[in-house]
Amino acid sequence: MAVTIKDIAQQLKISVSTVSYALNGGPRSVPDDVKKRVLALARELNYRPNRIARSMVTGRTHTIGVVPPEVTEDVFLSPYLHLALNGIANEARKHKQDILLFTRYNETDSEEMVSVLLDGRIDGVVFIAPHFNHKNVEMATSLHMPCVTVSGAPLEGVASFTVNNKVGMKAAMQHLYDLGHRKIGHIAGRDDMPDAILRLEAYREFIQSHDLPFHERWVGYGEFKINEGRDAMRKIMSQADCPTAITCGNDEMAIGALHEALQMGLRVPQDVSIVGFDMSQASTDAVLPLTTVRQPVTDLSVAAVKALMIFIEGGPSPETFILNPELVVRASTARPTHP
Repeated sequence: MAVTIKDIAQQLKISVSTVSYALNGGPRSVPDDVKKRVLALARELNYRPNRIARSMVTGRTHTIGVVPPEVTEDVFLSPYLHLALNGIANEARKHKQDILLFTRYNETDSEEMVSVLLDGRIDGVVFIAPHFNHKNVEMATSLHMPCVTVSGAPLEGVASFTVNNKVGMKAAMQHLYDLGHRKIGHIAGRDDMPDAILRLEAYREFIQSHDLPFHERWVGYGEFKINEGRDAMRKIMSQADCPTAITCGNDEMAIGALHEALQMGLRVPQDVSIVGFDMSQASTDAVLPLTTVRQPVTDLSVAAVKALMIFIEGGPSPETFILNPELVVRASTARPTHP
């Protein structure tokens, strides 16, 4: 028999309304110590309330939760996130599912996420590019909530739909190496996201395995954003001894790097070659089409939702799917004109 709010209230010897307020975040406040006890027992008992009438009969809300990367300023301007959300929404519609986008959460606040997952609004959840400590993903699995991840590093016990980040970045590096570049820099993304970490690691590994010159000053950090990519590019290319090529952790930073290089009077690709990662539409529409690593974000998102629906409907837990990305060569890379 399913556990109810009344069961939790009886075990803790508190009122049903207090349990409801603790689980749903209001409308009345609950002392922190009481809230912690309620959430802990709810998790222990695998409490899953059904808040709407139809779900009381079917056991389903027909709603998929979507948790984007930890929300920072302007996160929804990201071309990558546009592709991921579009794929999720399109596939959810085919399954007659709504999507519920969670934007008010903190990766380090597991109690808040417990409350979200226990409030009965969703049947399963898609995590997009989860934080490197993936506490919330672990929380979802511990509560037996069907879940999948899109992008990031594969997680043990969780179905992940992603590309092999290291294969993609090493393909970019090999392309530049084959063109004759030996002085290669890198603009990395957020240092708390697996995609950025793995791409930076691949850059360093390629440098080491090919005995290429390396200087820490040739590595910049751009937060996966255009303006930060510009700033990183200026710092790298303002040095007396600077790289002849730059790999970037995503297309947005690569576009920022391209704009900054041109602003500095550098010719692309004659003076400096630039490679992005994602193959977003922006990489095609840039003032100079970018050489980039294609990861089919929309396809991965669609596959993730399909697998999640099977899981929700009682099928087996989906398996992790890792795709090798491909390099798309365009006008932003060429042989170096000087050593």
